[in-house]
Amino acid sequence: MRKKKKRFQVRFHLGKGANYMCWQVKDFGVNRAANNGRPNTDYYAPSNVSLELTNCTLKNSPSTAMKIYNGQSKTVCAWVECDMIDVHYKKSPGFKGVDTKNLRKYKYNPKKNMHWFTCKQTNVDNKDLAKMHTNNRALYGQVSKVPSKHI
Repeated sequence: MRKKKKRFQVRFHLGKGANYMCWQVKDFGVNRAANNGRPNTDYYAPSNVSLELTNCTLKNSPSTAMKIYNGQSKTVCAWVECDMIDVHYKKSPGFKGVDTKNLRKYKYNPKKNMHWFTCKQTNVDNKDLAKMHTNNRALYGQVSKVPSKHI
């Protein structure tokens, strides 16, 4: 059975222009076919916002990542799919920064590694996370703890 595509795609935009080094958020809507599959796209400066993503999956294009890893020019090849996004503006009176102490940093750089990775794992492609947060230009997710067995 094929997994239903999620409503949002989020990635760090590295294309030249006004939105260089901003978070790109594509909203495909509840019904992708309603807008002929074309998303509404917004950009957020990491210095101004913190994004909270819900029900996330780390996605990439392995064939494109392989080409970049082997020296070809960079192009879009990784993103986070999620069901919901909350945008928290840093200048809002009630804003509280993301406490990254108990979160794991997720990275993607196809020139170094063809997969999403962390300090603990070299390949976390297609990993599902209940919540993720942006903190400036970094992406963090909840660390799942395996319950310990008491003897």
